[in-house]
Amino acid sequence: MKKVLAYTGVTLLVLLVLALVLPFLFKDKIIQLVKSEIQKNVEAKVEFKDVSLSFFRHFPKVSVGLEDISIVGKHEFSKDTLLSASMIDASVNLLSLVSGKDIDVSGVYLDAPRIHALVNKEGKANWDITKEDTTSSVSTDTSSSFSLKLKKYEINDGYVLYKDESAGIHAEIIGLNHEGSGNFTDDLFTLSTSTKAGSASFSYANMPYLVNAETDIDADIEVDNKTTKFTFKNADIAVNNLKLGVDGFFQLLNDSTYNMDISFNAPSNDFKDILSLVPAIYKNDFDKLKTSGTASFKGFVKGTYSPQQIPAYQVDLGIKDGFFQYPDLPQPVKNIQLAAHVANPDGITDHTIVDVTKGHLEMGNEPFDFRLLFKNPETSRYIDAVVKGKLNLADLTKFVKLDAATKLSGLVWADVFAKGNLSAIEQQKGPFTAGGFLDVRNLYYASKDFPQPVQNGNFKIQLENNGGIADATVVNITSGHIEVSKDPIDFTLLVRNPVSTIDFSGKASGRFTLDNIKQFVQLEPGTSISGLMDADLQFSGSKAAIDKKAYDQINTTGVVHLKNTNYISKEYPEGVKVNTAQLKFDPKNVALNDLDAQFQGTHFTANGVLNNLIGYALQNQVLTGTVNMTADKMNLNEWMGTDTTTTTSSVSSEPFQVPANLNLTVNAKADAVQYDKVVYNNVRGSLLLKEETVQLQQVQTEALDGTIAFNGSYSTKVNKAQPAISINYNIKDVDIQKAFFAYNTMQKLMPIGKFLSGKLTSQMNMSGQLNGDMMPNFSSLTGKGSLFLIQGVLAKFQPLEKLASTLQINELKNISLKDVKSHVEFSNGQVLVKPFDIKVKDIDMQVGGMHGFDQTIDYIIAMKVPRKYLGTGGNALVNNLASQASNRGIPVNLGEVVDLKVSMGGSITNPVIKTDLKAVAGDAAQELKQQAVSFAQQKIDSTKQTFKDSMNSVKKQVANDLKNELNKQLFGPKDSADKGNGLDSTKQKAAETIKNTLKNVFKKKKPAEE
Repeated sequence: MKKVLAYTGVTLLVLLVLALVLPFLFKDKIIQLVKSEIQKNVEAKVEFKDVSLSFFRHFPKVSVGLEDISIVGKHEFSKDTLLSASMIDASVNLLSLVSGKDIDVSGVYLDAPRIHALVNKEGKANWDITKEDTTSSVSTDTSSSFSLKLKKYEINDGYVLYKDESAGIHAEIIGLNHEGSGNFTDDLFTLSTSTKAGSASFSYANMPYLVNAETDIDADIEVDNKTTKFTFKNADIAVNNLKLGVDGFFQLLNDSTYNMDISFNAPSNDFKDILSLVPAIYKNDFDKLKTSGTASFKGFVKGTYSPQQIPAYQVDLGIKDGFFQYPDLPQPVKNIQLAAHVANPDGITDHTIVDVTKGHLEMGNEPFDFRLLFKNPETSRYIDAVVKGKLNLADLTKFVKLDAATKLSGLVWADVFAKGNLSAIEQQKGPFTAGGFLDVRNLYYASKDFPQPVQNGNFKIQLENNGGIADATVVNITSGHIEVSKDPIDFTLLVRNPVSTIDFSGKASGRFTLDNIKQFVQLEPGTSISGLMDADLQFSGSKAAIDKKAYDQINTTGVVHLKNTNYISKEYPEGVKVNTAQLKFDPKNVALNDLDAQFQGTHFTANGVLNNLIGYALQNQVLTGTVNMTADKMNLNEWMGTDTTTTTSSVSSEPFQVPANLNLTVNAKADAVQYDKVVYNNVRGSLLLKEETVQLQQVQTEALDGTIAFNGSYSTKVNKAQPAISINYNIKDVDIQKAFFAYNTMQKLMPIGKFLSGKLTSQMNMSGQLNGDMMPNFSSLTGKGSLFLIQGVLAKFQPLEKLASTLQINELKNISLKDVKSHVEFSNGQVLVKPFDIKVKDIDMQVGGMHGFDQTIDYIIAMKVPRKYLGTGGNALVNNLASQASNRGIPVNLGEVVDLKVSMGGSITNPVIKTDLKAVAGDAAQELKQQAVSFAQQKIDSTKQTFKDSMNSVKKQVANDLKNELNKQLFGPKDSADKGNGLDSTKQKAAETIKNTLKNVFKKKKPAEE
């Protein structure tokens, strides 16, 4: 027995160890499989923190969970998160997991999911993220590695938002717990479901039908996989206290068409059940409420739903002799009567009818009556409505329990009627009349959500139409006043043509504490705004103009003052503070005056004129204008800071994106601007922001102990990930060492700068791209320019030190330079340095060649060295070179000055030096010119393929232009010939070489080659 127990214990221990270890052995394989499936099937951005594997969560199945997963759409939904969850878990078969093929998935579990299902105005849904199958019948197999053999699924603590802008539907579910089970692989099976939601809301066409209702649903649904038909077998639904029975079916015909026949009814006729749908009543001691009266609620939906049609439907709600009273409140709400009928008999939208034939209730001795008939919503839009009653808000607490923080008082008196066709298609008199008023006096309201009370509210809305078309109705607020906390606001409003264009005009003046805006508008998490706004505005326009986005037809005049305003958000955690600002509106534009603000440690003032400000604020249209700005200090590294997104394996950065909706000219002055490692003082210039491009114009500044003037551009229009840049600069008297260590570009173009001290003047044109980290993509850079060394010292430069050692000339180790000018050109990671002259003591040198951004060098130096500088070793070297030349039949006469050709190869840190006496001057010149030809040839080759089909027609002109340009670049303008530099003797040979090269580039191919 002991042995049996021992073996059993050992077996269990081994199984436990395997259960703990095996998931880790397959983790990398599962991660790769998941990523592969996402890449293969999903057209969206999917990220997850990690993959969690376990034998214990859904034993005996293996659990594969994706932690902190998010799915973000693309294109028009690129800023909308479709789904996020703390975990999506799947239970899978172990053996199929080991094989890696046809992995059986029997359960799916979502923990704390947030689902945002959106349909835009064009009818496109954000959940349409499945990649289209573009494979043909003969293509390779791209089937999934996972096989869905579902038997159970769960949603725990979910949030679902469904928003259909095309249909005007808005639904929200909070605290969703749902589970379903069944054999999903069978053609016909029963799906048993259980659903609980803490809060469910539904609205259609901005009309709320369900508000914050607790929902409990238990349903058995027969699922027919062959016909995608779902039939309710047993369905018990509870919405707050209202119980509903449901019968019928729902069938999916295709992706956008559904067939249905569903009926529902409330089996109980207790008025209290219907009353529970009123959130304020249900949430406050509902179980203690005394009620009486009867109610009925039933309806159906039957037919086909598609983008072109709707099913027939009907909903009937009736209340008779309703009564309710809280036992601890003095008075009841009584004599509640309601008969409401909403129907569409045939699925034709214009046949819809809303008929509330009777609505009545009494609060104390004050009756409130209403009725509504609305039909033919697409044609005549007939309405017959009456609302009449008086309500003392202070007495409301005698009938209904309010939250302890809620305070309410004031008088609301309504007497409004409207009868006739609302249609404005035919502008002629017809049987339409309307009139009455809504009078609000001494309104006071405060609550937990409105800690700063709305008070002293007094306004009267008058409605008038004396018999004519509905569009002749006038809505008028002649004098309105309200206060938010202690901020007074006065207003008037006149509305004409309310059916067609909805023309409006009015005035608004007063003060508003911006921190109170959160009582009226839901701000994004982490967003706050504070400060004070004073306004005195007059406005006029029409809703028709707004719908057409014709904001130039919205006329606004007046002034808005901002004071001590501070805006904080996730994008601006340090805040944007506006000390003072004035916005002066006129019908054409908005004048910005006296702006005094702080952002990212910068204090700046500004004024200017802005156009289309309303369109920019409301519809993201293009904002145009001119702004003049003065700042003390700016740190552009913070202003243009890149966004980062943390994922499982990397931190990605994105370049600063120039907004597409700006067309602004900014004339700027700044005392100091820091960008990258450099501080620029006394900055002056203009910025033009247009078409996702920033153009820098006539910028002048002081930096690096010198002055800098430049024009340039930065654009994200073509490539958001690699912005295009161009720059044309002129720098004077900058410190070489400071410039070298400040600019990565200079380190590539002028690596000798690390060993050179002194002052530099330069002119340069450059274009290329930036990487995601806002640093240059060096392989993309092309340009040319000049470098002028005013005075400097070159020391510890390895190539020169090795040359000095080779020739034993100590004067070359540390040389002083003055007025040295060179011309450079760069492309494809190579820099061509055209020949230039320097003199060290009595040693004349002509230097030219090439170096790479990778620090490789290929230079030729033609030297005239007085023998007095050559040491013993140097003279021996020269004598040996002369002897070698003589042996080859080349007579060499060594005088007091020795002509040497020095070739420098290798790299800056590991140079290779070669010397020669053979045809020194001519040889050196020829090699330098051949380097220039090769450099030009590389540039030609890099574009030859792109233009080969279009070049034949213009080849002669292009060849001549290139030949002339290369001659000019190699030998300089005709009036600037070199003087005694040893290069003239080979100029003709170089020209011939260029000519032959160009001939080879543009020569016509033989027919066989084409």
